[in-house]
Amino acid sequence: MQKAFQTMFSKPVSPKSDVPAAILKDTKQRRSVLHDGIVIKGDWQSDGIVEFGGEITGDLTVDVLIVTSTGTVEGNVRARSVTVEGRLKGTIAAIDVSLSPTAIVKGEIEAEGIQIDFGAQVEGRLAAKGNASS
Repeated sequence: MQKAFQTMFSKPVSPKSDVPAAILKDTKQRRSVLHDGIVIKGDWQSDGIVEFGGEITGDLTVDVLIVTSTGTVEGNVRARSVTVEGRLKGTIAAIDVSLSPTAIVKGEIEAEGIQIDFGAQVEGRLAAKGNASS
């Protein structure tokens, strides 16, 4: 799966242990903030960090996705790193996935690493593949 992400994005994929920290510290990377009240019907693509607090019905293909506590996603997500604080119904294909205590996820998650905080609600299938180079 990692090779697919390397070809999908212009920057090479970092090892699992430093994906969120290294990406979020990269000040050159674009950041899109879509606050609550924004409604999108259709697909969204970005090669940067997307902080999403609105509602989307459609697929998201981004480098880093943060679904804030006010965010609702109904569709499929493909990213290097995904953090869910709000609601997501669909599939997540990522290298790293983090579900906060306020997350509500219904669907399928496939990632190398999955972190689920106490309180997160998950209904569906989880597949943690691990890092192939370890």
